[in-house]
Parts: sequence; structure tokens; C-alpha cells
Amino acid sequence: MSDGVESTGQPRSNDAPLVIDLDGTMLYSDTLVEGIAAGLFQKPFATLAGCVGAVFSVPKFKAWVFRNVEVDYDAIPANDRLVTWLEGEKAKGREIHLVSAAYQGVVDKLADRFGIFDSAHGSSDNHNLKGRNKRKFIVENFGPSAVYAGDSRPDRHVWKDLGGAVYAGTSKAMARRLEKDGQLRAEFTRPPAGPKSWLKAFRIHQWSKNVLLFAPLILSHAYTDMTALVSTVLAFFILGVVASGTYLINDLSDLSSDRRHRTKKNRPLPAGTLPVAAALIVAPLMVIGGLAAAWFVKPMFAAALGAYVAVTLSYSLAFKRVALLDVFILASLYTLRIIMGTIAAGVVHSLWLLTFAMFFFLSLSLAKRHVEVAAAREAPGQRIKGRGYFPEDWPLTLALGISTGAGSILILVLYLVDSAWQAGIYQSPAYLGGIPAVIAFWTSRIWLLAHRGELHDDPVAFATKDKLSIVMGAALVALMAAAVML
Repeated sequence: MSDGVESTGQPRSNDAPLVIDLDGTMLYSDTLVEGIAAGLFQKPFATLAGCVGAVFSVPKFKAWVFRNVEVDYDAIPANDRLVTWLEGEKAKGREIHLVSAAYQGVVDKLADRFGIFDSAHGSSDNHNLKGRNKRKFIVENFGPSAVYAGDSRPDRHVWKDLGGAVYAGTSKAMARRLEKDGQLRAEFTRPPAGPKSWLKAFRIHQWSKNVLLFAPLILSHAYTDMTALVSTVLAFFILGVVASGTYLINDLSDLSSDRRHRTKKNRPLPAGTLPVAAALIVAPLMVIGGLAAAWFVKPMFAAALGAYVAVTLSYSLAFKRVALLDVFILASLYTLRIIMGTIAAGVVHSLWLLTFAMFFFLSLSLAKRHVEVAAAREAPGQRIKGRGYFPEDWPLTLALGISTGAGSILILVLYLVDSAWQAGIYQSPAYLGGIPAVIAFWTSRIWLLAHRGELHDDPVAFATKDKLSIVMGAALVALMAAAVML
């Protein structure tokens, strides 16, 4: 059967009312889960207590979420193909009613958003309009000939003995079963969340940042120590898993703003291709599992990783909305990666390296923010959604970013002259003199692209895909190798 085409194998029943479910059917998400996700960031303790209390009264919990948690219901992605089909049926004069287990206040908001329903009904403070309760309500109010649109296994109790079914879920098997039973009138299936969606949400490409863990190993010339090498490799993968978990948490915290963002709306969670409920389970498991694994590498590495998680979560929950503090935190996360690499490899900390890293990555963090600030100049005087900046701040982000980048190069030069040159661990230390020049050119180019609005990604992630950046990275490796071996 073609998607969205009404079956001709059964009577069309144009006069039969269409009754539409909301969560997972009209929308690509569940409004209660959206409320829980938002509540965990807005009112974490009260939301967790409410989740426990939901065991005793689901309707009351739904009511509490609606009244106490701010959710941007209008931004939740809709099943556009189903909406278009319903608009066509409405134009033909067919009755269309919204009946959902979501709380009545939520249902009313979504009914207003779509503007195609003759009536809208949801759960009350004391009554959960789901499963058999929903079927009873439909039969009593719209008759047994009503055609019901749903998406999940509980909807089987609703479809039973009704006039027909419209399927809008992710299970082809269920659609075929409804068709075999002669109930299927239209189908709007969509693919379930697969490995591609998960990998995209995990942002595996961002693991490139974790290469910084190897910097202390390489710069201390400890790469021939197999214990240090294996420990660093394990740390790299553990940090990757934990970082991916924090990316999920960050996406959960930014759902509303990301859905209204020019590019971020296409990420799996904001776009609805990845269930919010699944992310709420997977994210903490990845973080907790990674911390447990880190303990077996080195307890001090686990402690540093715990600090990384704490700083990351503080950024996601609050500090990302504080101007300037946000970029300092981002820079500190890069520096923390180097500290974790030092611990994993068991080598001595270099204050030169840590200071350079802080200034260098502060410049790159400011470049990323400068792009956002400069792009918002068309709406002067308005705070950038989800950030602490105004469009008028672009001269500040530009000046600070370029100056901190220049400062990092100066620190690097001072390190080479004062320390590396004199250390006696390089055969030809003169080759090290080319490193500041390469980094200075690359940093300058990043800022040129940022100011032009041509930098559309995190600078570090950009470097992994940009051909010239890769060439300059190879040049750095060659200069370092020449200094060691020639």
C-alpha cells in the first residue's frame, strides 16, 4: 500500500469521523516525555519526585508537568504527511477529532497549532484517556464506525472493532497486520531510529577532540612505553563514550532552541528521528558506564573524567547562557582533555602546554560564538536564543578571539625558546620554530572564515574535514618528527 493513500479494499466510509492520536502520530515525539525531559533541566528534583509519584497516579503527574514545566509544544516536529492528508480530508467536509492520552491542556495547545480539529479531548487530572479507556470514549462519542489514527501497540485496544485504522508508527509489521485484518485505511509509516541516527546523535566525529589525550604522551616522548600507550588508548575510547553521553544530555537540554535553529533542527533528537525517551535512558548509562570503566584505567583518571562530566553538565544546564563564561568553560574542557592524557600516560604535567591550550582553545571557542553573534545582526537588540549574547557584541567576540589566539602563539614561542630548545630531547630543535608559524596561519584562517560567516562547524570538527587544515596538520607532524629524528 502506498504511504498516505486510502485503501480501496474496504468501504471508504467518508462519512465516518476520523479520530487522531497525538503522541507518536500527529507528532514525532511524546508530549509527556518532552515535559519530563524539559522538567529534568528546569526543576530536576521536583520532576524526579513526580516520576516516582506517577506510579500512583499518572493523570495527576501529567497535570503537574503541564502546569509546572515550560515546553515549546509548537516546535515539536509533526508528521507532515499525515497533516497534509488530514487537511485534504477536512477540505472534503470530513469530521476530524483529536483524542489523546496527553493532558487536556497540552491537547488544546496542539489543536490550536494545527487548526483542523472539530474537537479535542485529552486526559484529566483523574482520568487517563489511553488504551481501552480511549476506545470506550471514541465509541460513545463518535460511534463504532469511527476511523482511528494511531502508532503503537497500546492502540491495538483502540482499533479493535472500530470502523478502520490509520497507521502512523514505525512498525511495518503492525501496518501489515492491520492490512491483513482489513482495518487499514491509510498508512504513514516512518523508519525507526537506526544505527545511523544514533551515531549522528553520538557525534562520533567530535571524538577527534579527544586526540588531545595523546599530546602529553607524544610531547614527553613516552610513546614507546606500552603501558602508557595502552592506558592512553583506553582513556581515549572511554572519554569518547562519556562525551557522547554528554552530547545527548546537551541536546536534551536544548531541544526547544535547537528546533528553531537554522541547522541544529536537523539533529536526530530535535528532528524527531531519535526518540527522546530512548535518549533519556541511554545518556546516563553511557556517562555512568564510562566513569566506572575509567576507574579500572586509573582512579585519578576517573576523578578527572568526573570533573569533565561535572563541568560539561554545568555548561549544559546553566553556564552556556552566560556570556563569556560559556567560552571559558569550553576552553577548560579542552584543557581538561590534556590533563586526562597526562594522568593516563603517567607523565609530568607541563604548565606551558596547559597555558597554551587554554588560550588557544579559548580563541577557537570565541570563533564559534562569533559566527552565531554575527549571524544575528539582522535582529539588533534581541538576545540570541539560548545564549547570553546580543548581536551588538560581535566586535567584542572578534577582538577577544583574535587577541587570545595571538596570545597562545606567544606562549608557544616562549615555551620553545625557554624550555623545549634547552631540554636536550630533540636532535634538531630548529625545526620546532616552524610550528608557531603553521598554527598562527591556521588560527588566522579560522578567524577569517568565522568573520565572513563561512565557518559552519566547530573549528576542531571543521579541521578534520577541511583539506588545507589536514595538510597543515601533516606539516606539524612532519616538523615534530624532523625535530626528533634529524
